[in-house]
Formats: sequence, structure tokens, C-alpha cells
Amino acid sequence: MNLALFTYFIPAAFLAVPMYKTMGNYGLLNSQWALILAMVTIASPYCIWVLKQASDKLPCELDEAARMDGASPLQLFRLVYLPLMMPSLVAVGTYALLLAWNEYLYAFLLLSNDRSVTLAVALGNFLAADDSPWELLMATGLIYALPPAAIYYAFKRYMVGGLTAGAVKS
Repeated sequence: MNLALFTYFIPAAFLAVPMYKTMGNYGLLNSQWALILAMVTIASPYCIWVLKQASDKLPCELDEAARMDGASPLQLFRLVYLPLMMPSLVAVGTYALLLAWNEYLYAFLLLSNDRSVTLAVALGNFLAADDSPWELLMATGLIYALPPAAIYYAFKRYMVGGLTAGAVKS
């Protein structure tokens, strides 16, 4: 599992060219699917590692007790595991959402159509002009910062519990 975290030693800029070529080979350039696949590829190792650490701490007795009570595998997942994993799922989801929200490099490379750029790239395009509209840039930057802040404050009680769920030494 720790090899999954090793992928974060490779800077994102090194992976940008292979990602661009791969998306070009599959005909996904200038589509939102290219950016979605890139973000899933980037966030997956850390998310898998956090969820694996959290799930390793769940006692096997819960599984046995639920099966003794006649729970089906779907009921076992929905009624036992999902509520116990919810803090970790919220933490991982928040992490992945904030990572994707702030992504500039892959959005700039994979979405070159002016109608499909992300807000981060559009903010960067403001600075490309000779006379940047600073009032508009600052207002847009403030609006751009509100959703991540709202998401973080809405789920902050789950964040600490979710990210430290697998941190107990056994």
C-alpha cells in the first residue's frame, strides 16, 4: 500500500506530457472526460491509501455478528460498513474535490477550447492581457474561493476523524 503513496514523489509536471499524449490517442482532448480521468488518476493513490488504512481498523467481529443475524452482503455493506467508513469517505471526497477544484496544469493542457476552460484557467487568462482588469480578477478570485471554503467548513467535523481513522497503532 505504501507504494501507492510513492507516486506522489513524481511531480505532476512530469506526468503532464504522457497524460496529454494518452488523452490525444483516445480522442479525449478538449473534453471534460479528459480532465475527469486525469483528476481520478491523480487523487486515487492517496484516497485508496486512506480508505485502506481506515478499513483495516474495522473489527472482523462486526462482519461475523451481522452474518449471524442473517444480513446479506448488501445489507452488511449498507448498514455496517458504510456508516463506519463515512468519516473517511467524506474526508477523501473533500480532498479529491479540493484537489480537482484547484487544478490548473491539467485543465490548461487538456482543455484548450475557450468554451470549456475551468475557472482556474479563466482566472489565469485574466493575467495574460497587457492591462489586467484587477477589480474583476479580485472579485472572481473571491467568488472562486467561496465553494471550497464552504465545503471545508461544512465537513470539517468529518475531516479530522476521517483522516485519522486508520492512525491507531495495532
